[in-house]
This record gives sequence, C-alpha cells and structure tokens, in this order.
Amino acid sequence: MIVKQIDKKQAGKGSFGGLADYILDKANGGEKVDWVEANNLPFEDIDANIAFVQEVQKMNETAKGDKVLHFVFSFQEGEIPSREVQHDIESEFIRTLGLEDHHRISVAHNNTNNYHVHVAVNMIHPETHTLSDPFRSKLKLQKKGAELEVKHHLQTDNHIPNYILEKQGIKKAAATSPVPEKIKSQEIHSGVDSLLTWIKEEALDDIKEVLKDPKSSLEDLHQVLADHNLELKPRGNGIVIADKTRKLFVKASDVHRDLSKGKLEKRFGEFKTSKITTTPKKKFGRPVNEYWKRYQELSTQKRSTKIEELRLEKLARTTLRGQLKEKYEERINKINADPLINKRHKAEARKKVYAQRKAEFKALQETFSKKRKEIYSRTKQTSYKEYLMELALSGDEGALKELRKQKQEIKPDDKVLMHPKKKVSHSIFKSFISKITKQGNAVYEVGKNSTVTDKGDHLKLSLESKSDEAMLQALKMAVAKYGNTLDIQGNLEFKKRVLMVTQKYDLKVNFADPQMQKIKSEMQKQTQPQNTTKTKNSKKGMRR
Repeated sequence: MIVKQIDKKQAGKGSFGGLADYILDKANGGEKVDWVEANNLPFEDIDANIAFVQEVQKMNETAKGDKVLHFVFSFQEGEIPSREVQHDIESEFIRTLGLEDHHRISVAHNNTNNYHVHVAVNMIHPETHTLSDPFRSKLKLQKKGAELEVKHHLQTDNHIPNYILEKQGIKKAAATSPVPEKIKSQEIHSGVDSLLTWIKEEALDDIKEVLKDPKSSLEDLHQVLADHNLELKPRGNGIVIADKTRKLFVKASDVHRDLSKGKLEKRFGEFKTSKITTTPKKKFGRPVNEYWKRYQELSTQKRSTKIEELRLEKLARTTLRGQLKEKYEERINKINADPLINKRHKAEARKKVYAQRKAEFKALQETFSKKRKEIYSRTKQTSYKEYLMELALSGDEGALKELRKQKQEIKPDDKVLMHPKKKVSHSIFKSFISKITKQGNAVYEVGKNSTVTDKGDHLKLSLESKSDEAMLQALKMAVAKYGNTLDIQGNLEFKKRVLMVTQKYDLKVNFADPQMQKIKSEMQKQTQPQNTTKTKNSKKGMRR
C-alpha cells in the first residue's frame, strides 16, 4: 500500500468544492467512482455537504494556509481489500493526523491498475473555526501506512523516505535519475512518451557503453547522440541534451549523473559542441500508424462538430429569445393600451405577464443548457490511450498491442502464469473482462474479490477466494493463451495450489519450472503412504 499527501501548487489556494468535483469524477458522471462516504457532515446529499463545508470555511477569512488536506492511499495491483478494511485504513490515517472531528469526504476509484481511495479533509475545525495543520503529516502517514500493511496483511511497499535511508547508510546505487512523477503521470494518461523517457529507453544503453570505456572521447559521445538525432548543448551554467529538429531538451544529468557539465569537463577537458552532420538512425517522436492517424482524424472531426453545433445552438437560442421578447412586449403594450382596464388591474396583469415571461425564459435557458452539455459530452476530446482502450474493449487486438508498448515488469512477489518463453498474446476473454487499463491490462473478474490481470505476456493472479473455481478459470485462460506448457511464478503455497487444482480437475498442463516438478514429486510421496495403508487394510479384510 502507498499513501501520498497531495500538495497544492500554491499555499492557501486549495478549493474543497473543486477537489470534491474532481474526486467524485463529476466531469464524467462518476464513471471511475466505486464508493463515496461523508464523515461528520449533516446531510445525506453529497452536494449539500460540499456546500456546507464551503460555508464553514468562510467563517475563517484570516487563515493563510491550505483549508483543505488531500491524501490518497492505493493498493498493489490486483489487491482490493474489503470495504470494512478500507474504512478502517481511512479512519486510522485520520486518527493519526488528529483530524477525527473534521469534515471529510472519501471516494474510492477503480479506474487504474491500483485501486485507490481519495480523502478530502476540511482543515477548518467545525466548532472553533481555527485552521488545523498536523505537524509532519507526511511522515506520520508513511509510518501508519507500514503499520496498517501488517495489521491487514496487505502487500508491502517501502514507506521510509530516502533521506532517512541515507542517514542509515543506505544509498541508492542507480546512476540514472528516475523519470519525474509528473512526467510519468502525463505519459500514462496520454500515451505519449516524453523526450526524457525516450532517451532512457532508446539511447541510454549506448551512452553507458561510451561512458564505461576509458578510451572513449567526447567525440564518441557526440556520435552516439547524433545517431539518435540528439546533441549536447550548453545552457545556462549546465549542459542539456537537445533534439536536433525540435525545440525540445532535457538536463543531461537527468539522463545520467556522469553527463553533468562538471563531470564531462573533468573527464574530457573543456566542453566543445558537436559538428557531426550524419543522418540519424533513430528520431524522437511518435511514428505515424493507422491508430494514431485515425485518432487525429477523429479529434479533428469532434472539434469541427463541436464548433458547428455550438454555433447552431447559439443561433437557435438567440432567435427564440428574441421571439419571446417580442411576444411579451406585445402583450405588455396591449395591456398598457387597453382603455377598459384601470391602473390597478393593469399593474396586476403586467405582474402576471412578467412572471410568465420569467418562467418561459428560465425553461428556455434550461433546455439550451442541457443541449450544450450534450454537445460537450458527445464531442469531448479523449487522450490517445482512452481512444485505444475503447477499441481494445471491443476486441481490437492491434489497439491492445499499441497500449502495451510500455514495458511492465514482473515483481518478485507476483503470482503469475505465463509461457516458458514469455510468448505474447493480445487476445482477450470478453465474457470475463471488467475493464482495460491505460497500460493495456485486461482485468477479468473470476470470483468474489478475485481477479486475473492479463498483461499480454503473463497473467497476474489476485485470488482471495479459497474455492477452486477462480484458480481453475485462471489456469484455463493461461492454457488458452499460452498452450499446455506453463511457467509458474509465486510463493510455495501458490505453486502447491496450482498443482492441486490441475490434478483435481485433470487439467492437461505441463510445467517448465523445475521447482514445480519437485513440489509435484513431494506431494505424490505424501499421498503414497496413505494409499499403501488403505491397500493393506483392504487386503487384511479380504483374508478374513
């Protein structure tokens, strides 16, 4: 489990209403929301509670800090604890921060690989109306997160900050800098790699080879970069790696720490720019394919449709408003000009007409407001990944393959079924699928609190149910995708369970993992004495 406090870009600029709209996913009709819970709030209606919190916040106009605390806790891929466990985790985090009496709204999202819960807390105390600011809140959340993992038997994450690890004498050995979380998040949502990610994936290995060779020169480094349409350039007091044909660059030291200006000059002497003009072997940028082309065409079409339909909507609205205005002006003039109506009755008649006009204008406004919302909803722009996800859900294997371009590692504690040679299969099981994630993972529900995550080259299992049905279904899926010879990864208990189910239901499955063969032999030895005893007893009975 990971817990993260989300900081605002500007202190004191947090909006409870805006945050609530985001976590409730109001823009998409709450598609990603699994459940919603309001605590210490008086109403059943969530919008009424949001308005109530905003009124309470107005009672403190002097506070300069953030009036809203936002944190998220997320679980490992495929891990979805029960609602009771999630509620306990949320309550424990709040208690740790000393905010039990504060208003809060908690919302669970199920739209990503990692099931997660957002918590929005009103930092203005409901009675004293003073601003609360928990001391070292981030560290408290991390510490409590580690405790809750043990309490609820959750898969573990590292909750110790790097600066504490360094104090303990533990340092990360990686020479390369990780891709910043903001860039990583943008890539996951849009499906478009950043220049930094592309360099790390396409050019870093060649760069490392040059840096590793004691005989290499600065010119060798320039050549490797030129092969990828890149160049080293001075910028400010440092050096950047720039794309030769676009106005794009990244800090050289973000790619590898040995590419900083100081280290380069220490090794190669005074820095000199490259004069290489060779044709590059690779270039940064999305290669044009049919999916990208169709996505661009669809985006352009949606944009044009929206502009035209909004133009027609405005024209119709303006015309009808003008007609209504003329209609009621005529009625008012008719009343004013009628000599048979006295002054008092004229005033009463005008009052009725004005009320009718107001009601009709309001109805007109509501009608066209709905029309505009419908236009915006129908022509809403989606990211490239969302477009591919929609196609993949309908069974388009090519779209699924495009989604799965980013590598996904198998963690040591993952429970996995796969082909011995990591054969990739982009076929999906439509009857079981619950969603496609932005990484191209097809998530199948195979039982209560049991899922199989299909990542193309392997199936990751998260089976909470103790029944055999979920495991049996997962094995059948693996055989259908990868054939009768499977490689199994997981702990000893998981491997034994796989063997027991295959034997019980007579599945024709072979195992490439030598450990599986060893476990199988041990299980057979354990059952043999029992069988022998039964045979002896039956023979004794026969002699009688």
